[in-house]
Amino acid sequence: MSTCRSSTGSTTAGISSLLGFLTRPHAQGEIRVHAAGKKLLASYEEMSHQTEGEQRRLARAQAFTELVAGGLAGIASLACYGVLWWLLADGVLPLAVGGTAVLAIRASTARLTSLVQQVNRLYEELLFLTDTEDAIALATENAIPTTGAPLPDPVDEIRVDHVSYTYPGTDTPALRNVTVRVARGQVTALVGANGSGKTTLTKLLSGLLLPTDGHVWWQGQEGTHRVDVREAARADVFGQVGLLAQDFPRWEMTAAANVAIGAGDRPRDMGRVKSAARAAGIHQLIENLQHGWNSIVNKGYERGVQLSGGQWQKLGTARSLYRNAPFLLVDEPTSALDPHAEIAAFESLWSLAGEGRAVVLVTHRLAATAHADRIYVLDQGRVIEEGTHEQLMARPDGIYQGMFTAQAAQYGAPAIPVQPGHAPAPNPVTGGPH
Repeated sequence: MSTCRSSTGSTTAGISSLLGFLTRPHAQGEIRVHAAGKKLLASYEEMSHQTEGEQRRLARAQAFTELVAGGLAGIASLACYGVLWWLLADGVLPLAVGGTAVLAIRASTARLTSLVQQVNRLYEELLFLTDTEDAIALATENAIPTTGAPLPDPVDEIRVDHVSYTYPGTDTPALRNVTVRVARGQVTALVGANGSGKTTLTKLLSGLLLPTDGHVWWQGQEGTHRVDVREAARADVFGQVGLLAQDFPRWEMTAAANVAIGAGDRPRDMGRVKSAARAAGIHQLIENLQHGWNSIVNKGYERGVQLSGGQWQKLGTARSLYRNAPFLLVDEPTSALDPHAEIAAFESLWSLAGEGRAVVLVTHRLAATAHADRIYVLDQGRVIEEGTHEQLMARPDGIYQGMFTAQAAQYGAPAIPVQPGHAPAPNPVTGGPH
């Protein structure tokens, strides 16, 4: 019975999800132009039929069970009343006692029915309780500790030392024996094909994941003091990190709240909110909105506005800048920006490194990585190349050199590998030197 209930609940959840897609403004283009609406409506109808069929099956099963139980109860009652009638007719049982017996039988039958219903309800509730206990045990096992060793003050660099990581439920490691150094005042670029382990590595650097093997060291100046991330106070680790993920949340809140949530543990400072927005190139747009910073950045609300993908990306950048963390991890920060905005965004990241912060850049735009202080090339979870742009371009058959040349060729000017002592190749995006 519990399996059936779970199946019905999953189908109902799927129907609710489809209704959400059908009614959200951001999906209107694909719903109308791509005819996705027909597909979603067909799926909605199919799921509705499945739900109806499952409910019909459960109703039949319930009716059959109640029919059998009622039949058996009726036979038992008939037999009981038959014996009682025989005893009364034979004079063995006085009439008053017989009447009392009838009342007792009716009361006991009602109590027995109630008992069966309560036992059935108790069984169903125990199923939920078991799931809750399992969830609590799992959450306790994976809970982020609230205590730990304090980090060095200040933290000068993060060292990933021979780290491997395997996601739960899989056998293939996402990272294998990776060694990386992220220092403040530098831009560290992580490049490679999709699925090579770049995003997993950033999660390890931020403390969101703990390595399966190896160590992630948080080191003080000149390596005088270091703490393994497993032993560190995780709140201190998170306090040192700013994130700009590829799929960052688009909160259905005001523009000001969407920026200030980058430091959700601190009171909102509108001066810093506007400063971060100005650095991200979104300040003027928000100021020109009818309700300004009180505009809700979702079209489904009063005072709601619709932002483009590039505008959202700038808002996400402002959120990470507002956090003002010494280590900034950005994953594809310019994928939705126009060329001029993209160049401005990368220049802003480089200026952060100039201020003494560490910037970890995950991107497929290799024109930007050419300016990085250190580049790590990942492939199938391993670091297969590392060095500066000039060093990597000097490898004739290198992975990085091949990727950079392929991208540069799209601009009509194939990049020439840089040889030691020679001038660097032109930047395929900006046209200037790397």
